[in-house]
Amino acid sequence: MKKENILLLAASGFIVANLFAKTIEKHARLSPRKVLFDIKKELNKDKGFYDGWIEHKTVPFKKFALTHDAYHGGILKKENAKLACYEFWVDSKTGSILKICRTAQF
Repeated sequence: MKKENILLLAASGFIVANLFAKTIEKHARLSPRKVLFDIKKELNKDKGFYDGWIEHKTVPFKKFALTHDAYHGGILKKENAKLACYEFWVDSKTGSILKICRTAQF
């Protein structure tokens, strides 16, 4: 093989590998465990966190005109000596909280 052919082959291999990596990255999702860990960490800044759960399958979540693949979960947190329940929806690709709402207190 000529030197030019080897350089051309190497360059085209690099380009294909780069495009493949970008495609995989675009469709990659965060693991539900990592998302729940991050939510717990963020919401425990003011202490009082008790327990949490998350569904491992994504659900469609519409916010304004956009539909996101989201993880749905919930947490229990102590507030003023009572347990408060919160539900949340988190974007499965970015980890951004799409919605969090308080559902009950007991």
